Amino acid sequence: MKNITIILFSVFFILSINTKVQAQLVSIGVGGGLTQVLGPDFYTEDVSNGGLGFSSEYNFGVIGKIGLPIIPITPRAFILYHSFSSSGDLPPILEKTTNTLSTSVEFSQSILSFGLGVQYGFIPVPAGFDPYLSLDATFNNFGDFSSIVNGSENSTDGFSRFGLQLGLGTEVTIIPLINLDVFAGYNWFNLTGKEDGEETVSAFVLDLFLMFNFL
Repeated sequence: MKNITIILFSVFFILSINTKVQAQLVSIGVGGGLTQVLGPDFYTEDVSNGGLGFSSEYNFGVIGKIGLPIIPITPRAFILYHSFSSSGDLPPILEKTTNTLSTSVEFSQSILSFGLGVQYGFIPVPAGFDPYLSLDATFNNFGDFSSIVNGSENSTDGFSRFGLQLGLGTEVTIIPLINLDVFAGYNWFNLTGKEDGEETVSAFVLDLFLMFNFL
């Protein structure tokens, strides 16, 4: 009887482990939010002061996660599109006459960011919400920089750089298999691969993703 009990317990234990291993959860999310450009100063300075005047703009994208059994580490990947634009008048130019002329300008640029990293969950059991810390390596494609000066458009070719993102978020369960992922992150878009004199472009993002979970 004792041997049968041990065998049954062993079988149950093995089946339990196998079930947990098989129960990997794949999540796909769509959403977006705000990107607040933080630096360098040239990016955030007002157009009237000779800067680009970039501030808060919308972003949108997709994110995917794979929930691993037992351990609180979740691999993740995302694609996020950031679009920046501004407009204004450059400081007036004093001509030889007494007239002062103002120059109207518009600036725009985009960043397509590909991220791959992990997130660490603080709560190892289902609780309706799951706060986490994340670390992502990013590949960022800076689109062509466009400037329109008094109706005349000029553009500069884009470039690609590697960066880093640190984040803090939480997933909140709405109904079974559907969560809300609220995320705040700090980005360095061009940590490596910079040319001489190129300053680091940084931004804060605040995003909300609707997550669909698949077993």
